[in-house]
Amino acid sequence: MKFKLAVFVLLLLPALLQAEVEPHLIIVNGIAEKSIEPDMLVVRMESWAKASSAKKAQELQANQFAKVKANLEKLKIKKEDVQTDSYDVSPEYFYDQKNQTNKITGYRVNHSFSVIYRNLATAGDFLDQVVTSSSDVSSVNVTGVNWDSDKKAEAELSALSDAVKSAKERATELAKAAGVTIKATHKIQNNTYSTPVAQPMFKRSDSLMRSAAPTELSEGQIKVRVDVQMEFEI
Repeated sequence: MKFKLAVFVLLLLPALLQAEVEPHLIIVNGIAEKSIEPDMLVVRMESWAKASSAKKAQELQANQFAKVKANLEKLKIKKEDVQTDSYDVSPEYFYDQKNQTNKITGYRVNHSFSVIYRNLATAGDFLDQVVTSSSDVSSVNVTGVNWDSDKKAEAELSALSDAVKSAKERATELAKAAGVTIKATHKIQNNTYSTPVAQPMFKRSDSLMRSAAPTELSEGQIKVRVDVQMEFEI
């Protein structure tokens, strides 16, 4: 009986010790936000083609994309600023109601890619020039744009410092009001959010761009927000 009691005490001892050293905490949040000017425009584009065979559709798309690359080179876009996002070859179907079956009518190739454009003063002109001629079987579309900045990481670090400072000030005021003293920082967690100014979606073919008025874009500002949660021992 005494042996069992001794074992029970030994098993319970770590839990008792942990309970004794459980720290008393003040938990606060700190928030900071920075606004930065964008220095690049990320343009999402799609080059597509369709034909009776997959091989022919790929050839048409390859020719279409070659025109895009040549156009980008004329506009002095660096190779590292052009990136493929996705590439797929898929069949197109027609549903035969009489036989209740799907029949393949051809194939479509989609090549989605993004282009970084850094001369923001002429961003509208760039959108008007970047696409090539289109037809019923192949085309290049601008599917969307958004602003970005090379200085985002720097802004995040600055906001993080301000958020931590804000959290410390709150904790100090809480401790003072409660009549206690902060001993040390126990734990820190953080989240960072980047919210660029919303931009309209574009899906304009070459013929539409020729007939439409010149494209104008508003840059706005990029908002970088940092939230921190800090726990202080008292």
